[in-house]
Amino acid sequence: MLKEFHCVQDCSDCCIYRQYFPSVDYGKIGVLLLPVEKKEMENMAESYKLKINILPRLGIGFNKKLNGPRQVIAYQLMGKINGDYCPFLDTESKNRSPHGGFNCQIYDYRPISCRAYPVIKEGASNVELDNNCKFSCQNSIWANKNLLENELKALKRISNDFDRFANQRIWRYATHIGEQAFRKLLRPRGWYLQND
Repeated sequence: MLKEFHCVQDCSDCCIYRQYFPSVDYGKIGVLLLPVEKKEMENMAESYKLKINILPRLGIGFNKKLNGPRQVIAYQLMGKINGDYCPFLDTESKNRSPHGGFNCQIYDYRPISCRAYPVIKEGASNVELDNNCKFSCQNSIWANKNLLENELKALKRISNDFDRFANQRIWRYATHIGEQAFRKLLRPRGWYLQND
């Protein structure tokens, strides 16, 4: 059964809680940034006088000198508390939604991956939503495609950017970021060939 998707106003759950991906040993992932967005986020952080942590996420090719990828094809904006809490969330003011959410200070300029969320896959007449979205996607992970036009445009832009690397070996960056309880499971920070 298809669902009509609507974000709960000012929920901000997707901006607070980050996942361990592709497994716990890689650490928590940050918000996906395309290479063209990295400098934009750094400039915005500077204008808001925020300290941010942007790490590589995915790379291609091989650089023998670095024992890692030749080219970084994606970065990740890390959260400020154990990988959680996007640094652009306004956690300092008392302004909160009825659901307890925080305001995004850069909402109109947020990264493309934030614009695509919670859409993770496009089907013929519907879209698959991230089942980690607690409020809006918990009853159905499939939604009416016609109601998510902006999210699908953003997802298409990400897909188009990565499609050109489809036949290359992918490197994934382990962040070594997570809760204390998982620290012993985390790989050392650095690059690992995907599927190794």
